[in-house]
Amino acid sequence: MFFIQLLTVLYMFTAVRASTRLGNSTAVVPSPNLVPIAHMGNVASVQITTGDTRIFFQDSTGAITSGRITAPILGGGTYAPIRAFIPASEVLPNTPIVTITANTATYTGIRVYFFSPENVLSEYIWAPTTGFSGGPSCTKCLTAQGIVVQNGSEVLYAMVNTAFNQFRVGFVSAGQPATISEAENLGGGWGGCCICLKA
Repeated sequence: MFFIQLLTVLYMFTAVRASTRLGNSTAVVPSPNLVPIAHMGNVASVQITTGDTRIFFQDSTGAITSGRITAPILGGGTYAPIRAFIPASEVLPNTPIVTITANTATYTGIRVYFFSPENVLSEYIWAPTTGFSGGPSCTKCLTAQGIVVQNGSEVLYAMVNTAFNQFRVGFVSAGQPATISEAENLGGGWGGCCICLKA
């Protein structure tokens, strides 16, 4: 619900700012395309090559759910839930969530990062041919490295270098809580942890 309210507020704020600049005093009418979303915690998104946006959020059951926005909302895009695809048993309540995507000669897919209830840095991977894979048994996922994050930390970021099919994920390690650590996949799989950056 908060997410939709935020989108409505952003829509109204943007439209009011635009009409003020143009000297137009027309009243703003909120979009009728309001879809209630029962979510908690953070929201992450990526835009894929078709122009669709994929949104990932922890729903009220504790699972991570994905949704789809067909086009920019101000341009008439509509939202449709896809599914809860990461079970609540694998997700820390109010976990940070980040996602990356690319569609290049070296990498096509989506990767979603979050924390498990045991504070393990976790990953689900989507590929066009296989769909989503992840969970404790996923050997190619970052989850298999068993990296424990600092309890209560909200630091989480990820990036992809599409030229070399390389991934970096930043977090606060339980073993080095006064630093920011990074795990790296330099194209041949996750090499474990960590590169620590002093604050």
